[in-house]
Amino acid sequence: MNKKIITRLKTGAVMFAVAGAMAFSGAAGVAGTAKADSSDIATYSEKTDAPNTDNALFTHDNSISVSYSEFRYKFDKTKVYIYPTVGPMLYYRVQGADSKSGANVTDRSDPFGVPLGVQASFTNMVWERGNSYARIKKRHSKTVPVSSKGWWSPDSTRNYTIYE
Repeated sequence: MNKKIITRLKTGAVMFAVAGAMAFSGAAGVAGTAKADSSDIATYSEKTDAPNTDNALFTHDNSISVSYSEFRYKFDKTKVYIYPTVGPMLYYRVQGADSKSGANVTDRSDPFGVPLGVQASFTNMVWERGNSYARIKKRHSKTVPVSSKGWWSPDSTRNYTIYE
């Protein structure tokens, strides 16, 4: 009788495990299915349900002294990520605005020079001061015949070299 009970328990446990595995794999398959409707596609600057950590390329023509990135939606109060990869050292400042078109632009960080190859995290007050959009202002102190390039995002996934 004890052997019969143990056999039933083992059989039940195996069946339960198989049923659980089938349920899990079925749920994963359902969760992995996506609509291909283009109305569900949002660009990084329009997405407002998650931090805007997608890196966007920035450029700066070093024949002019000041340039600006495009405004991008800022989701939270994380630091702004700036990573210069080409050109001389530039000075960066984070600016905030109330709209993507730049309504009420205001400086929201101090300016700092970031050396080439340094991943920077800029402390800023964009979100805390009620702005929804951020951009970076780029400036150099010496004209050179090379354009600067790099990456930036309004919301950081972590802190790098912090500029406060």
